[in-house]
Amino acid sequence: MVSPTPAVPLAAVPRTTGEVITDAVDALRRSFGVVFALGVPFCAVDLVLREFGQSVLGQMTAKLGAANGDPAMVLAEMLPLLAALGAGFASFIVQTLLSAAVVAVGESVAAGQQPSVSSALRKLVDRGAAVVFTALLFMLLAFGVPFVVAVVPLVISTFVAMAVDQPALVVVGGGVGFLLSLVVFIVLTLRWSLYSVVAVTEPRSFFAALRRSSELTAPRGLPFAETPRFRLSVLFLVGLALAGVLQSLFVGPRIAIAFATGWSLADGAMPGLASLPVWFMVPFGLAEVVTNAAVLPFSALLLYFFTLDLRVRYEGADVVDAAASPATAR
Repeated sequence: MVSPTPAVPLAAVPRTTGEVITDAVDALRRSFGVVFALGVPFCAVDLVLREFGQSVLGQMTAKLGAANGDPAMVLAEMLPLLAALGAGFASFIVQTLLSAAVVAVGESVAAGQQPSVSSALRKLVDRGAAVVFTALLFMLLAFGVPFVVAVVPLVISTFVAMAVDQPALVVVGGGVGFLLSLVVFIVLTLRWSLYSVVAVTEPRSFFAALRRSSELTAPRGLPFAETPRFRLSVLFLVGLALAGVLQSLFVGPRIAIAFATGWSLADGAMPGLASLPVWFMVPFGLAEVVTNAAVLPFSALLLYFFTLDLRVRYEGADVVDAAASPATAR
């Protein structure tokens, strides 16, 4: 597929949140052939990894149910659990790499250049390692810090409950810890979530990319509804809504076929796609890959054009210069 010729470079003027969404939609339309060609292999690998993990979890759930608490049998299922977690982790890496390639496409479109699969892949080879390792650091901090925040109130409440003989305090401490950890997770995500765009478009990685994301999303003394983090939360909601609608298209039919083939809620995890009839598995899997490849890259474009707006709005960046980052200009 050949994408149409891109328009002139994007005007270097501040964009509203709605205009950022429009820019992302227009970029996806103009480069759909390139984005789709990039997305299909990544989404196919992602589907295989997710289905493998789900299949392993389904088998593990069934075996644990039959174990009746036998420690030896429970311990034997730890290896499959690690395999399922590894598949989930690999799926995250694949999605991260796809987002990095799509960001490279967004750069070309914003600069009025012709995007191509080869140029996006070259950028991915150039910056892929930085993106992946920064993503790992982001995961470690974004989930590790909230975990610590959740554990502290729980531990304190446990000791207090033992001292005053009030077991209910443990529940209260757990609830407080959960709420605090949720708030911390949201704050850290909004603060650092531009790390992937920064790692692709600038020669930054690890803590430098997280710091750069923090700089771009700083409150700047603006009214709450105009701050970068509030605007970013709106864009996240748009992406989540799109992903939710997309997933609903596939969850319903899969549950219906699973029930029709003998699965019940008492069995635990829903069976993986590979355990369903071939006449359903093949076309359903292909449809999911095609749909994901056409729609999911939109979130990466949203983040790219929002980052570009922040550079133009607060740093006076020219769009063409911003798109022609040092890594691209080599």
